[in-house]
Amino acid sequence: MNAFPISKKLISTVVLLSFSLISNANDQSSAKEGEPWQLIIQLDNDLFAGEDKDYTNGFRLGFVKELNQKTDLNRLLEKQLYRLSGGDEDKGIMRWRIKDRENLRFAYGTGLTQLMFTPDDYTTANAPKGERPYAGWLGLEFSLHVKNADQVSSATISIGTTGDNSFAEPSQEWVHQNISDSPIYQGWNSQVPGELTVNLQLDHKQRFQSFDNSLGGLLEVDGYYEWGAALGNFRTNAYGGALIRVGHNLPATYSTPRVQLGSYGHALFRKAKPANNAVSLLMFAGVRATAVAYDITLDGPLFDDFETGVESKPLVGEMIFGVGLRYGLIDLSFSHTIRSDEFHGQDKNQQFGSVMLRLNSKF
Repeated sequence: MNAFPISKKLISTVVLLSFSLISNANDQSSAKEGEPWQLIIQLDNDLFAGEDKDYTNGFRLGFVKELNQKTDLNRLLEKQLYRLSGGDEDKGIMRWRIKDRENLRFAYGTGLTQLMFTPDDYTTANAPKGERPYAGWLGLEFSLHVKNADQVSSATISIGTTGDNSFAEPSQEWVHQNISDSPIYQGWNSQVPGELTVNLQLDHKQRFQSFDNSLGGLLEVDGYYEWGAALGNFRTNAYGGALIRVGHNLPATYSTPRVQLGSYGHALFRKAKPANNAVSLLMFAGVRATAVAYDITLDGPLFDDFETGVESKPLVGEMIFGVGLRYGLIDLSFSHTIRSDEFHGQDKNQQFGSVMLRLNSKF
């Protein structure tokens, strides 16, 4: 089944090496200064929207830590990420990623992400023609974030695998048997076969300064526009979008409210302390358009001859809306995403809900 077999030992080795790299980088920063860190747990699931098909589940466990601005990035990978994130000197096309290089802050991130996709019909041994093929992906992400008062740029490298070693089948079966009491899907033997994937993702967010205002003293409004691009044999695409927040005592930190490769939930924009009132309540809404050149879960492996039975669409749009709550150093958000058809023959738009929990060490 797996044309590119990857052992559990290899996956474990990659995870341990990456966490070791993060630890070494953190050791270079000043421990006395106690740079803030964040632990992020995110879950996407279509059962929150009353469905059980297509993009059916996503889970991420992430960790982000700020670094001292003068940290010596002396490793080759770190240096490349530093340049790609836009924090390097003005060089080539990168000069427009971070325009104001005064008071820059840096953060490293690492995360473990699992995604799974299924057809609508769970009873057949193969995904019915015209329905999404079975696919799973498990990957480790390593990222660098550069930010100032108005913008943040990120560069992320992800290493992962599709197929049996994504553990999508046992994960779904365990959840359906022990949590949701849902039917067991019968076609995982026909899933997109295993292939080692390597992806580079660039992301940028820019604050809408004109929206950063107070509405009568009790409510505030702010927002940002964003763009990003990915290159690799998991996904190759480019996107653009925007998001607006309205609420009371808006936190200076903000997390992407759903699982998104290459865009971690971390502190955005101002490094201001929260208001005297420790509670924040907010609503948010956003849109995004994505141009898709390649998606392994729809187009099949790049290095293996495998027919998925579907043809992906080159342009996908989506809308997201939700609510958020902050109390002290804890952030919790709930969101709902409506996504347009990702392949020809998809019977209706995909919908799924998301939950995000973020624990902060400090502001």
